[in-house]
Amino acid sequence: MAVDHIFTTDEHHTGLEVNKIYRNEYRFPIEMLVSGRKYSGVEATLNKQHGKKVLMEFILKLLSYGPKQYKPFINQVLQRFTWLDLNDSLEILLLDGVIQITFKNLKPRKTVEWLPKIVQLDPRAMEFLMQEKPDINLELTKLEKSVTNLIIDVESPIKKYVLRWIEETEIKDQSGSLIADLTTFRKYKSIVLAIAHYIHLKEHGKKLPLRYLSNKIWDQPRLLSTYKNEIALSAGITLDELDSVLLPDINNILHASLILISPVEELQKLVVKLLEPEIRQDTVLFTINEMNYYIQRIIEIVGDSENKVLNDFLLDYYAFNNNLIKSDSKESQLSILNNFKNSINAFKKQMLKIEHVKHQFEMIVLDEIGSGSFARVYKIFDPELNEIVACKVLFPRSYFKQVYGNDGDEYILRFKREVRLLTKELQHRNIINVKKIQLDGSPFWFTMPLASFSLERWIKDNYDASEDQRIKIFNQILSGVKYLHEKDKYHRDLAPNNILLYEKNNVLEVKIADFGLAKDPKSVSFFTGLSKKGYGQEDFTDPQQLNNLADSTNLSDIYSLGALLYYLLSSKLPKKRFYVSVLCQSIVMKAMDTRDKRYQTVYDFEQDLIECVNWNKKD
Repeated sequence: MAVDHIFTTDEHHTGLEVNKIYRNEYRFPIEMLVSGRKYSGVEATLNKQHGKKVLMEFILKLLSYGPKQYKPFINQVLQRFTWLDLNDSLEILLLDGVIQITFKNLKPRKTVEWLPKIVQLDPRAMEFLMQEKPDINLELTKLEKSVTNLIIDVESPIKKYVLRWIEETEIKDQSGSLIADLTTFRKYKSIVLAIAHYIHLKEHGKKLPLRYLSNKIWDQPRLLSTYKNEIALSAGITLDELDSVLLPDINNILHASLILISPVEELQKLVVKLLEPEIRQDTVLFTINEMNYYIQRIIEIVGDSENKVLNDFLLDYYAFNNNLIKSDSKESQLSILNNFKNSINAFKKQMLKIEHVKHQFEMIVLDEIGSGSFARVYKIFDPELNEIVACKVLFPRSYFKQVYGNDGDEYILRFKREVRLLTKELQHRNIINVKKIQLDGSPFWFTMPLASFSLERWIKDNYDASEDQRIKIFNQILSGVKYLHEKDKYHRDLAPNNILLYEKNNVLEVKIADFGLAKDPKSVSFFTGLSKKGYGQEDFTDPQQLNNLADSTNLSDIYSLGALLYYLLSSKLPKKRFYVSVLCQSIVMKAMDTRDKRYQTVYDFEQDLIECVNWNKKD
């Protein structure tokens, strides 16, 4: 073998996991095992657009017999393929978690000089390649039943093609070229089921992420996406038509996955509840019964009675349960509860490493719908709830440290305060409600109902809306702000893109969102009460607040209400109020006047608005 034919890799690559072996007599490591961090599946890797599928299949066939010494392995492959293609293939297979490579350090006493030593299959790939081949006849029977249930009552013209594919056990395009058959059963089944679901969903006006469907069929999130071109070609539709029903995702571009395993979270909440002071004994017993339910749910989700992580956790739980009931002192109970709380935290991290559990609860991110100074909002599919929601995701801590230095923690505190307000203190029909929360580890996020549109979008799309409809929208905004002020809270960022509209049966329901700048005058935190960054949106923000966020009061929200009223009635920015008048112009001007001349309460603002609207109705 030529000296040049040495595979090298960057051990610091973010996509690689590196484990080094040291010995006391050597200054430097003697070996390192390199593998890919993420694993999308063997077929997903083989079907990428790299043109090296044949070579990769040959490599996997050789390695399926066991680990290979690097030199003889390379020599054998080079008898049929070029070094350039082989080098590229090894890099792709390694990064995708399909193979592992052990490197030997030639000079562990003096420096690091890595030389590849052993090439082998990654255990995840080995498990896939070594699994028993399915009974094709049984699989075809199951496939036919699934397809029939999906399309039996559907009138789609594509239906006849799917039924023909089942009957003939092969898929051909319109020109008669073979796309898949039983020799490529996984591909065949993927195309048939994907198109059957497409037909069913389209007929019923529904949508599902392709990633979700791939998890349901194969327990592999990216597998179906490798066949997207073939699926569209077989069905005789465009990729855009396919994407309009089987939705694409952007999970692969996220900083980190968004996963919340709800039974574990609920278990954690119950432990926190038991830690509350002065809890009654009957409440303790009732709470433990609730915990038993979530323990059973966790067992069902893992679905593997031999799983060591689960069994170790169950031992912790049974010991906790037994010790808590027998405990005769408050101090002892607190110690038992805190120990079990730590056990849950450790178990949560281990659960995320179980692939099928991760796939079951990972949020599928469909699109980015907004971005601010410290968070992004995504449109996501929640696989557990089987619905599309919005998700607000805080930027990673490293971003804030880099941009804001020591003040970076301010933004994290703002986010946590926003979650606390929306979950514990603010419950009103015109204020956004939170569905799921993740504050235990980066990234922090929470989900909320997905709006039909923001006020900003609605104004642009409904330029001819009546004054009556616009006033009805504003009254709902006013109702939410009045509730806030009654709770002695100020929003401080009331602006069109923070007012969300939900259309239900042609009726608009308004909800105030984005409480990242919300102020609680009772707050003792400098950051959360007296922050000086992120003043608000200039056109809708009290000028004194723009100069110093710490100076904001209830009068700041009243200024913003005046600006929103003008914006709603005119479809123009508030700075145009000096040139273009609207209904109730005097109310707008007073609300946006200097603080000493402004409405002093939301109630005063509301009373004048009612009188103005009623007066104009008489005319």
